[in-house]
Amino acid sequence: MRDILGIVNFENEKVRVEGLSNFRSIPAISFLGRYRVIDFVLSNMVNSGIDHIKVLVKDKPRSLIEHIGIGSHYNINSKSGSLQILYTDKDITNKLYFTDVNLLNQYSSYIKNSNQDYVVIAPSYMICQINYQDVVEQHIKTGADITCVYKQINDGHKRFVGCEEFDIVNNRIKVIKVSHGSTSVKNISLETYVMHKDFLLDLIDEASHQSAAYSLTSFLSNNDNISFINMQGYKYEGYLACINSLEEYYQTNIDLINYEKAKELFSRDWPVYTKTNDSPPAHYTSKAEVKNCMVANGCVVQGKIENCILGRAVKIKKGAVVKNSVVLPNAIIGEGAVVENAVIDKGAKIIVNKEIIGDEKQIAYVRRGDTI
Repeated sequence: MRDILGIVNFENEKVRVEGLSNFRSIPAISFLGRYRVIDFVLSNMVNSGIDHIKVLVKDKPRSLIEHIGIGSHYNINSKSGSLQILYTDKDITNKLYFTDVNLLNQYSSYIKNSNQDYVVIAPSYMICQINYQDVVEQHIKTGADITCVYKQINDGHKRFVGCEEFDIVNNRIKVIKVSHGSTSVKNISLETYVMHKDFLLDLIDEASHQSAAYSLTSFLSNNDNISFINMQGYKYEGYLACINSLEEYYQTNIDLINYEKAKELFSRDWPVYTKTNDSPPAHYTSKAEVKNCMVANGCVVQGKIENCILGRAVKIKKGAVVKNSVVLPNAIIGEGAVVENAVIDKGAKIIVNKEIIGDEKQIAYVRRGDTI
C-alpha cells in the first residue's frame, strides 16, 4: 500500500448551492439526514489507507471546523496520521484571487516537507466511492504526469451541468471543457488528480507565475498547458453525484432514498464515517404515517411523511403532510402544514404559512432559522 498525501479541495467559483451555501461552506452541508457532504471524500481517503490529509477551506469555515474537529471520528490513526484544515491568513477582498493554487502556494512547505511521494487531490462536493490506491497504481504504471479520474455518463443532457468534461484519445486527456448539457454521453471529470508531490510543487509555481487568478482546473484546461502535460485518464465505474446546485443537492438526496441506488454508494466494507451525536431514536406516534423515508435520530413524527429525508431532531406535527422533501436538522413542520418538493433549512419553522410547495423544475427553499 502506497503512502499518500490527501488534499481535499474546495469548490470552484461556478459552484453554488443556492440558499444552503449562504450559511455554511458546501462541504459542511447536511446530507442524507446524518452526514455532511465532505464525509464521503474523507471516508474514501481513510478507507484507501490515506491518513495524512489536508482540507482546503475557502470561506464560512465554522460549521466545517466544528464537524471535522481533529478527525478522530474518521478513523485516522492518531499516532501516525493527521488531518489539518488549511485556510488563507491573507486579507483577500477580491474573490478572483481566492483559488486553490494560491492557497496551495501559501502552504507549499507543508507539501514539500511531507514524507509522502504521491498526492491525491479530490473535491469536497463530489459524492462517490473510490479506492485512491488503485488510481495511484495506474498512475505509476503509465508514467503519467497527472492522472485524472473520470466517469462516462449517458445522462449529461440533464445532470452534471457545469462540471468539467474530458475529450480523451488513447486514454490521454486532450481537452478539458465545461459541460453545458448539450449531449448525453460524455466523460465527466471527478476533479480528482494524482501526481508526484514534486510535480505538484512545480505546477503550483508555474500556475502562479502565469496568472495570479489561476485555479488548478483552469490552469490544466489551458490548451498551451495541456499539450505539454501527459494527463492520463482513470475510468471510474461507480456511483457519482455532484453537489453543485440546489437542484442537484435535492435530487441526489431524493435518489438515494431508493435502496438499490443507495447500494451503489454504501457498502459494509467501505464505511462512510461522520460525527455522531448522542440523541434518542426517532419517535413515531400512533397517528404517524411514514412511507419510503430516511429519518435521523431525535426526530418526532406525528404527521404524514412520504419520500423524504429528515435530519436530526426534526419535528413533524400532527396533521402535517410532507412529501418529496429534504428537511434539515431541528426544523419544525407545524400542525396542518403541507410541504412538497422542498428543501427546509436547519431550524426553520413552517407555522403561519401552511403551504410550501415547489415542483421538479423549481424546488422550494426555506432559509435557515426562518419562521414561515
